[in-house]
Amino acid sequence: MKKPIASLMLTALCAPLAFGQTGLVREAALARIPLARTVASDPEVLKALRAKNAAPESLDEISRKDAGWTANPKHPLRQQLTSSLCAQRLRDLTRSEPMVTEVILMDARGANVCISRETSDYWQGDEAKFQKTFGADKEVYLEEPAFDVSSGTFAVQLTVLVLDGKVKAGALTLTLRVRKDALAPTEGRP
Repeated sequence: MKKPIASLMLTALCAPLAFGQTGLVREAALARIPLARTVASDPEVLKALRAKNAAPESLDEISRKDAGWTANPKHPLRQQLTSSLCAQRLRDLTRSEPMVTEVILMDARGANVCISRETSDYWQGDEAKFQKTFGADKEVYLEEPAFDVSSGTFAVQLTVLVLDGKVKAGALTLTLRVRKDALAPTEGRP
């Protein structure tokens, strides 16, 4: 069976990722589901998500913030969402996992609640990671490996639905670096 041209181009661009390793990338990413769920259910993370969902933004407000975010690399909201207690908690919870390059917590509209590092945009609600978890009532979504502008690496994004009790509250994405040395099994880690 022939691989699609886009898949061949991606494989060629991602030098450390050789042909036939996409299954290993998928396996390594899926092995991080317990980590994603641990982060998504952390009390401090849920507290921040509850607070954001308690004061929902309109889509117009989200669009204005997103436009300002993408137009201005020094937009104050960028600093606010990367320096909050929630953002620090995201970094603390994933610090020991070398594959994780970025963590994004999204509210019920797909807007950033807190982020471990600056993202390329504020609103994730128009992206597959949010639409195929929160929007589709699916617990997990794994994107194909691609170049991630936010982290500046070839990566795969693993997204889990965030529940507050039994209620959908948002989504959490782990951006996972795609490199041979990151494909090694993680003994003793989720």
